[in-house]
Parts: sequence; structure tokens; C-alpha cells
Amino acid sequence: MHDQWQQTLRLLTLENILMLLLGLVVVQHFSVIHWSLALVISLAVAVLFLAIIEAGIIWFRQRERQKTIDRMEAKLRQMSSQQFPPHILLPENDPLYSLSQAVNQLESYQRNQTRRAELQEKELMMIMRYLPVGVMVIDHHRQVQLSNPAMSELLQQSINAVAHLYTKDIQLYALTKVIEDTIATQSNQRATVTLTPAPNTQVVEASTVYIQNSRSHYQIVLMLYDITEVYMIEQMQDDFVSNASHELKTPITAIAGFTETLLSGAKDDPETLDQFLKIIADESQRLIDLIQDVLSLSRIRAQNTTSLSMQRIKLKSLIDQELSLLQQAIQRKQLTVTDEVDPAVVVTADVQKLSQIVKNLLSNAIKYNRQSGTVAVIATADETHWYLTVKDTGIGISADDQQRIFERFYRASPSRSQQVVGGTGLGLAIVKELVNAMHGQIGVTSQRGVGTTMTVTLPLKASH
Repeated sequence: MHDQWQQTLRLLTLENILMLLLGLVVVQHFSVIHWSLALVISLAVAVLFLAIIEAGIIWFRQRERQKTIDRMEAKLRQMSSQQFPPHILLPENDPLYSLSQAVNQLESYQRNQTRRAELQEKELMMIMRYLPVGVMVIDHHRQVQLSNPAMSELLQQSINAVAHLYTKDIQLYALTKVIEDTIATQSNQRATVTLTPAPNTQVVEASTVYIQNSRSHYQIVLMLYDITEVYMIEQMQDDFVSNASHELKTPITAIAGFTETLLSGAKDDPETLDQFLKIIADESQRLIDLIQDVLSLSRIRAQNTTSLSMQRIKLKSLIDQELSLLQQAIQRKQLTVTDEVDPAVVVTADVQKLSQIVKNLLSNAIKYNRQSGTVAVIATADETHWYLTVKDTGIGISADDQQRIFERFYRASPSRSQQVVGGTGLGLAIVKELVNAMHGQIGVTSQRGVGTTMTVTLPLKASH
């Protein structure tokens, strides 16, 4: 600024000298000038005075202009650091008016773009936060730049918001292989990965998206979809087909085998004939029971809550009725049955469904009990629900089996040849469906060799 001012002053002095010389030449042309020292000094002083006045005027204008330029420069610096000072306002006749307008428009545009970017970032973070899919962004340094709560939940650990190597969060080989394959092939990958093995199985579908930002910079978006429920349904469907086929095949094979034996000549022996016909009758009944149970499940699933026929029932009367139908089985095992239900207890439920629930629970408590064991039936209630509990002193159920006993055809024994008691494996599945239909819950507490306690929880009042 100082050098520029000195240069301006010199130019103004030179300009005034030239103007003075030009004026002297013109005056000399019309009349003779009598030169003297005083005249020369006067002219020099006049030239210097004019130069000083012009320099002052120019300096003042230059100073104001420089202030405006400095404001613009400061404004541009602030804009580069995402700060937005007020607009620079200049009169329209100012030489820098157009430039100030351009800077103001640039600031308005950048402010709008910044606000839009911030809004989009907030929306993205909000979506990421509540997205049920686990998302993780990994850069070319294999560092985690972004992740959402769903990813932390799936990996069952907290993920640091500060950039760090993804291997600190992901130690499972199958998952790291998906990421490394994406880096190696520079293409998207997809795989089904089991995060947690049985019994608390958790299965996800891992998908990666490879994004090439430049020749040496890229990003990988890892997405984990929780497909545990789908996986379990598929597993149950496979088990259902396998178990149903086995359960159907066993009685049919027995019936066909003994029938063929009879037709081959065994029918001529009365004793053998009676023995084989009894086996055929038992297997036929087993087949009928199996079909009945499957049809019962289908009917329950087909019905909705509007098909419930709710009415007030004396619970003890219903339980006594079911116990009377099971007296033969109780006597065969010489069981002691304790009915601890108060005769005054009245509940609201669907009679047909509740009867089937009680029947199946009592049947299991008797069937899987030990000889001379005990069965206890208890009913309690609180302000909103009532509870039916059936306890037995039977063979019990292992902790692993308790997770699956309500599945169709599931049998707690690891092998059908080792099963102590025969059955279709559908009784508890039917109970669970019936309880769900009445908006209730069923729970189990059991220990191998000690016994089992089944508890059904149902609402006191009918749900609408």
C-alpha cells in the first residue's frame, strides 16, 4: 500500500509539471513571459500544492477502495471456512459495486448449498440411525468412517465414532473375507454369514458395495441384513417336511409290512393274525392321530381372532372333566394328581380352545411322567391376567430342547429309536397356536430327571 501510494504521488507530480509546461508554452505563444526566480519558485510551489491536493483526494478514495477490497478478501476467507458474514453493501456508482454483488451472490449460493448439505447429512444420519439394516463405510485405508446403531447391535459391540481399522469391530473370518474379496476384486460381494451359532442363532446376509472415488481412493459400504427369522423359518420348514415324512412313513410302512405278511400266509395262524391285526389297528390309529393333529394346526392357523367364542367358564369344572377322560392313563402309571384350582375361580375364554389346551398339557404331564409320579394343576390371577400351571415329576426337558419344543414335529429325544414315549410331536405346537389365538403366552421350566412346569398366561378380559 505504501509503495503504491509513493508511485501515485510521483505520477501526479509529473502530470502537474507536464500540464504546467504545456500551459507555459501556450502563454509564451501569445505573450512573452518575463522569467524570474520568484516566478519559478511560485510555479514550483503551485505544482507541488496541486499535486498534494490531488494526492490527498486520490489517497482518500484509494483508502476507501482498499477497505472495501479488504472486506471482500476477509469475507472470501470466512466463506472458505464455512462462515458467512453479512453482505457487503456499496452504492451503484462505486467501481467495486459489480464485484461486491458477485461476492454476495457467491456467499448466498454457498450458504444455501451448505444448509442443504447439512440438512441432507442430518436426514442421512437420521435414516442411518433408525435403519434396521447394519451399515458400515470403510475407506481405502481399511478404516471405519461411519456406522449405524444397527451395525453395533448385530456385531454386539460398541463401534467407535473415531476412524479406526475395521478389524477392531469385525473378527469373524467369514465377514472379513467378504470385505477383503471386495477389495481384491473391486466388485460387489454377497454372502450369508452366521454371526452367532446355535442355540442363539443369528444369521445375516452380508452385502458390499465398492465405490471407486479415484484411482487410489475407494470406499466400501458393508450392509448386514438380519435374516435370522427367515433362516429359522426355512429350517423349520425343512424339519417339518423331514419329520412329517418320517412320521407318516413309519405307520404306513408298518401297516403295509404286516398286511403283506398276513397275505403271504400268516393269516392262517389265529394267534399271529390277532397280533398283527392289533399292530395294524394301533398304527392306523397313530396315523389318524397324526392327521388329526395336522388338521387341527391348519384350522387354528386359518381362524382369526373374530372366531373366538369367549364366555365365562368355571375353571375347576373344565379341568375335572379333562382329568376324568385321562383316568385310564393316570391309573396305568399310578400317578397322584393334585387339583389346586379353587372351585370359585371363573375365567373368560374360548371353551373349545381352552379344553384342548388343558387336555394336551395334562396328557403330556401324564405321558412323560415317571411311574408313581405326581401331577399338580394350579390356577392364579392378578389384576390383568390369570395363570394356569401344570407341574409334573417326569423325565424333564434339556435347556437346548426347551427352545424348540413348540415347533411342529419336534421331539426332545435326539433319536426316534430312543424315544421313551410315542407321539406325533404336535401337541405343544397346537397348544402354542391356541394360546396365541387367545392373546396369551406359554412358558416352560424344566430340568432333566426332575420334571417340567408348563405355565399358560391368558388375559382376564377378552381382547377386542
